[in-house]
Amino acid sequence: MLSWWGYFTRVQRLKFFLTLLGLAGVLAGCARKDNPAAAKGRPPPLVAVARVEARDVPVEVQAPVDLRPLSQADIGAKTIGYLDAVLVDRGDVVKLGQTVALVRPSDLPDQLAAARGAQAQAQAQTALARLNLERAQKLAQEGLTTQAELQGTSAALAIAEAMERSARAQIGALGTRLGETRLLASMDGVVAARRLDPGALVGPTTGPVLTLQRVDQLRVFVAVTEREAGGLAVGMQARVQVDALPGQSFEGQVVRIAPAFDTASRTLDAEVHLPNPRLELRPGMYGRAFLRLAVHPQAAVIPATAVQVSNRQSYVFVIDGDKARRQPIRPGVDGGTWVEVLEGLKPGEDVVVAGADGLAPGTKVRTARGIDPYTGQGSK
Repeated sequence: MLSWWGYFTRVQRLKFFLTLLGLAGVLAGCARKDNPAAAKGRPPPLVAVARVEARDVPVEVQAPVDLRPLSQADIGAKTIGYLDAVLVDRGDVVKLGQTVALVRPSDLPDQLAAARGAQAQAQAQTALARLNLERAQKLAQEGLTTQAELQGTSAALAIAEAMERSARAQIGALGTRLGETRLLASMDGVVAARRLDPGALVGPTTGPVLTLQRVDQLRVFVAVTEREAGGLAVGMQARVQVDALPGQSFEGQVVRIAPAFDTASRTLDAEVHLPNPRLELRPGMYGRAFLRLAVHPQAAVIPATAVQVSNRQSYVFVIDGDKARRQPIRPGVDGGTWVEVLEGLKPGEDVVVAGADGLAPGTKVRTARGIDPYTGQGSK
């Protein structure tokens, strides 16, 4: 058996529901009249505000950088032989001219002995040629020899003397090569890499034995865009922050600027030298470099959380009395946690830094100062 609700048509059911909703509205209205607190509604939203500050704003170029040694040199063997000893290791401090490795030559001693024998033979030939020339000159005075014979003995002496000089030069060259079996540091610095161990075959084509770096002063290359390159100048101060030493800044100076832009990146390299007397910085560290191009005096600055963006237009909510007013702005330097305002605000005005998402122009608000917009806690 069907219930009584099944006898109503769909239209009649809809009319019934509308009637019930109307009665509910009338009852709610009566309740609001009887309850003044309900008629008043919820209080205005609470927003955190901050005052627009006036301070000097530095205009800086920021770029990622890798720290590099001021100079670097590979130490290798010019003479073929076996590495006899390596006298330093990675991290050791070396001085210019210090012996850092020894090479045992394979055949230089034999070559030197042969060259000395050739020199002795050349000296004997020179002595014999000199005696023959003296004898020929005496015979020529007595008319017992021809002019051609005299000239022949003179030429023989010149040839013997040339051979003697050649043998002497050969010994000198071999002596120099023998001295090159002592590998010397080519600069003051530290040993950055030791690539071979004693017993290895070394020579001009086997690669370096050690790599030296000068680290008491480092350098970085800062890539600057075309728009910012006009403010660069040699002697400009720079600072570098590295990830390995958070909270510290290291001062440096621009020493040279590249003469041309890189065609791939369209940037210009500025070379910055960083003094490193305590050796805190190391080559290969990653960080950020800052070049100060100019300073905007007494510029308007607001917290970065106050800036809203809609349709590529930046704006903030300014507090006028107890109402929020939407104010378009033109931002300038972005400092990460703060933003410079070039147009639209004046120092001393109050802007909303938290709670602006649900605001509309003219909305009544309650304000609170000293609130951290990230945590919602009051600042100490």
